[in-house]
Amino acid sequence: MKKFIFGVIAGLVITAMVAFRVTNYKPSDEIKKDYASVNQVSGVFVFLQSRPLADYEILGTVKKTGIVWTGKPKEMQSILIRRAKRDYPSCGGIIFDDISMDHATVIQFKK
Repeated sequence: MKKFIFGVIAGLVITAMVAFRVTNYKPSDEIKKDYASVNQVSGVFVFLQSRPLADYEILGTVKKTGIVWTGKPKEMQSILIRRAKRDYPSCGGIIFDDISMDHATVIQFKK
């Protein structure tokens, strides 16, 4: 009988905890309009005219040099990501500051 009563009380406590957590909604928990999910290309997070919210350190910059076939954004992105991974092996992300995509900042996320 004691086990049964203990089980019922434990069940009620767990139910109350779960219900409180679900109903403990705060307006600050809302997803803000400027939050986004960032795409990865070749294992590198790509930020276009944006900055990551997580802490990061700047490793350096990469620039487009030489001739490109089409000059389309996808080609420019591929060139700079390859160059970033080659020059900075610990590269975790790349930030394109402007839409010309002729240079980018290479970053590594802090742990």
